[in-house]
Amino acid sequence: MSLEKADPSELCELFRTFNAAGLIIPQSFGGLGASPRETVEILRVVGSLCPSLAVMMTMHHHTIATIVQLGGLIPAADELLYGIAQNQLLIASAFAEGKAGAEIFNSSVKATPVEGGFLLKGSKKPCTMSHNMDVIVVGVARENDDHSMTQGFAVVFNDGSEVSRERFWNTSVLQAADSNALVFNDVFVPDERMLLAEAVGDDEVATSAQETSLSGLCWFQLMVGATYLGVASALVELLLNKRNTDDVHLAQLTIDLEGAHQALIGTARELEEQRVADSSAYNKALCTRFMVQGAVERTTNLAVELLGGMAFIASDEVAYLLAASRAICFHPISRSAATPLLAQFLRESAASTPQG
Repeated sequence: MSLEKADPSELCELFRTFNAAGLIIPQSFGGLGASPRETVEILRVVGSLCPSLAVMMTMHHHTIATIVQLGGLIPAADELLYGIAQNQLLIASAFAEGKAGAEIFNSSVKATPVEGGFLLKGSKKPCTMSHNMDVIVVGVARENDDHSMTQGFAVVFNDGSEVSRERFWNTSVLQAADSNALVFNDVFVPDERMLLAEAVGDDEVATSAQETSLSGLCWFQLMVGATYLGVASALVELLLNKRNTDDVHLAQLTIDLEGAHQALIGTARELEEQRVADSSAYNKALCTRFMVQGAVERTTNLAVELLGGMAFIASDEVAYLLAASRAICFHPISRSAATPLLAQFLRESAASTPQG
């Protein structure tokens, strides 16, 4: 709880001190090269100790997962990965993670072509580490002559002059993650740090751009699940310290927590084994995330009930962890947005299964 009440800069210092900024960056770029499975394990532990830091790490690392696959698409990608690993730079994720493909972006930040690059104008919210990040990866949209929108994203180094912050996160829950609004006031981004859908040049690279977004989305769902499974685990740990808890209840908590964990590990293993992510991998990641979300809801509700009213009254820890665990349902993609994707996935899976 002391960490959850700390200034966000203290959490960012922990992030850097333990070389965690380069956790999933390949060793060839100077990172630690953690696999999806290892990352799930780590985020569950961090989520049980400091939910806000786990949220920071989720936003940073899912963006890194996207950048890792951008070699050849954004010329500065390799240089950026080296810089992150060597200097422990922290990344603010400023684009919507909602759906595969173009829907990953939205039009709240406009990109206007100028000589040598683009000017960005608009805002993104919420963005973690808003006052302590070093680099922003921001989703952008450019309006074409026919009024259609070309989507993409830009890499913006934080120089403090053209990117401003506005308070957005008013609740005390997860406030240490420093999730506020970033406002772009004609921020210049050179061509080499911009990727627009039309600029990829050929079908092969366009396909790579699609795969890149899908991979980042898969990582994101796994990281979200692991983070909040950690929060639920912290509540159950409080219960384990209480005497005379019924075995039946403990067994049910075990089934939900460890079943969810194994689902995350299994999906992470599939992501490792695939050279590139596809829509099937993304749908499986969504299934896992919502299964974990259900387990988090069930275990936290039961743990709080079994802890009892006196534990709830005695300190703010029980109420805080319960409220923090509920934030899993606010991360994209929403259940309503996922519904048609998952329904179609089931139809297609059934159609491809031999009958009889």
